[in-house]
Amino acid sequence: MSKAARGIAAGAVLMVVLTACGGSDDGLEAFRGDGDKPPVTLTADMVRTALPSKASAPKGFEGDDIEVEVGDEAVEACTGSTESNCGGLLSMGGTDFDTDDSGRSDSSDYDGEVVFGILAFQSPDDARATYKALVTEERSKAEKDGKAKPVEIDAGAEETDAFEDADGETMVMMRIGSVVAVVNGDGTFVEKPNYNDFARLQIDRLKKTANGMNPDA
Repeated sequence: MSKAARGIAAGAVLMVVLTACGGSDDGLEAFRGDGDKPPVTLTADMVRTALPSKASAPKGFEGDDIEVEVGDEAVEACTGSTESNCGGLLSMGGTDFDTDDSGRSDSSDYDGEVVFGILAFQSPDDARATYKALVTEERSKAEKDGKAKPVEIDAGAEETDAFEDADGETMVMMRIGSVVAVVNGDGTFVEKPNYNDFARLQIDRLKKTANGMNPDA
């Protein structure tokens, strides 16, 4: 299974939806469109740019290569993860930050991983439909696996759903315009990650990419 699919597929869910109120300075103009300009649609190259780079990995983590899929392969992976038809999907990509245990004598005890996934659609409506399906699928898993506790996330997305399951795995799902983004943390960490920071990192990179900026500049 690809990194993007892993980021989308894992976990159980407790719904906590936060809707951004918008505004001229929230960085969402490109995703909303403005009459003459339709909402931005991310190309495969833009998905690659928007995903967190190795250079953006915070202290204690090391970044991995970025994988991007298009066409039937992307749809197949998305469909398997969300149990939806993923209508309007253009591309999907993923990468991860692994725990950097270099220099630690007990490094084998820590193998945490935070996976990032992006699904790029033709329109906000397409993204909204798959986001809803993804939330429904994960809630169904939660009902089978037991209780999950909410994780507070305020990263500037239009819709956000976040939880930690009974096994300690954390899933953050967000929608911003025509894009669905997932941050999924699993494993044993030296220090528990701040998932709000990771979510904000992803959303900020999406906003910069949509506005023609280099997120690593």
